[in-house]
Amino acid sequence: MVLLSASPETVRHRLLTRTGNPYGKTPEQLDRALRDQREVEPLLRSGATAEIDTSMPVDEVVARLVALVGGQ
Repeated sequence: MVLLSASPETVRHRLLTRTGNPYGKTPEQLDRALRDQREVEPLLRSGATAEIDTSMPVDEVVARLVALVGGQ
């Protein structure tokens, strides 16, 4: 299992600047999303066999995923 993670700062930026989905734009929703990340991400990390920081450009994330599965 691969955990795709991002820093809280990255999550905050993505939620506040994305279009097409209003979730996370209110202070309450943003606080909830970041709290959920703090609480749930460590649980997911403990079961993951690998972790990729998705703060990097998407093509780098994809390349790392492909490398993890051996190009299959």
